[in-house]
Amino acid sequence: MKTTSITDNYQEQTGVIKKLDYFFVLRPMLFFPGWSTLLAGFLINSKSEIVSNTDTILQTNYFLIVSVMIIFGAAMGMSFLMNQLKDIESDRRNNKLFIISEGHITRTAVIIEIILLCLIAVLGGFAISFITGWLILVFIVITGYLYNYRPFILKDRPMGSLTANASMGWMAFALGWTLSRTGSSELILDSIPYLFFNTALYLFTLLPDIDGDRETSKKTLAVLLGMHRIIYGAFLFYSVSFVSSILLKDWQICFVIVLAFPFFLNTIIKKEKSTTLMATKFSIFFFAVMICLKIPAYLILMVSVFFLTRWYFRARFNFDYPNFKGT
Repeated sequence: MKTTSITDNYQEQTGVIKKLDYFFVLRPMLFFPGWSTLLAGFLINSKSEIVSNTDTILQTNYFLIVSVMIIFGAAMGMSFLMNQLKDIESDRRNNKLFIISEGHITRTAVIIEIILLCLIAVLGGFAISFITGWLILVFIVITGYLYNYRPFILKDRPMGSLTANASMGWMAFALGWTLSRTGSSELILDSIPYLFFNTALYLFTLLPDIDGDRETSKKTLAVLLGMHRIIYGAFLFYSVSFVSSILLKDWQICFVIVLAFPFFLNTIIKKEKSTTLMATKFSIFFFAVMICLKIPAYLILMVSVFFLTRWYFRARFNFDYPNFKGT
């Protein structure tokens, strides 16, 4: 009778877990900022409420929401893959996103995955509606092609990168908003607090990579302006989002902004990378909590993906991710 050693069991388990590389390379935890912004746009008709009433919850078209979330998740995952393919060297220097940069999955496999995700996103978007399809297509063009490839390479142009990332957040909001409302002028006004809040968080995301970006001669806003100016700039964007949420009487985003205030204030006081990471993580968390108060099922999805991702990175790489630490 054949016996199985602990080592054999571990190798077999690792082989199974390795197949999950193709899912987790999409960085599913980063779907939540996009999903939360999309859902905030979808819920704009109840922006004066922090908690939706029972009638609103029962009348919500959950099939439509789930469909658009899957389609947008495919678009985001595709863009993340295209970005990782172009940033292999800087990711290796910054010791991040190592599934591709350290060769755990092949370049050919990544390209095939990008094509499949593109088909799901674009065809699925147009199946929902013409405007949804066009928003998804423009999102992919900006975040996938213009952001990463010549002659544009917006990610290597300080203002181009800022504009592209601000556009990403705005299009996420517009995707949800256009599912429940019409009218371009109202969309622009309603999106202002979300646009500035998400852009403030984007500025913080530049700081962890600042050393590696300097070494690879990347001219990001963080490299050009320095950490202190980026922190002040983020606080300015945060302040605009707060004021605009009051003027527009959008209490759902105001709820998030107020909860995030201590963390943003701490970045101004201490001016450390760790405080900006904490501000980013908790702001994303508070944003998700706001959605959970209106769509309770979102909490189940968020908790499930969080703990599944923690289990995967711990079992696969003995790596502590995701977490709420300032590292």
